[in-house]
Amino acid sequence: MSEDNDKLDELAQTLGRERDELRVKLQLAKQEVRDRWEPLEEKWATLEARLRSLGGTTTEAGKDVAAASKLLIEEIGDAYKEIWKEIRR
Repeated sequence: MSEDNDKLDELAQTLGRERDELRVKLQLAKQEVRDRWEPLEEKWATLEARLRSLGGTTTEAGKDVAAASKLLIEEIGDAYKEIWKEIRR
């Protein structure tokens, strides 16, 4: 499970870098894009909490949390891509 956690951490770090870049760009973005950003910040906080709770767990519950976290990473990532498209217009 540690290898899976490492992968999740790597995905989250990549997503975090993208988040930081977007945060800078959002300062120049339209209000409608900013409105889309706020719910993502809540999801980001949820993701961070889930990853902290995982630690090095190898339990079935931990695997479920890891799977849910991966889905959340994908969801946030897709939303970030859509925001990038809006910003680049």
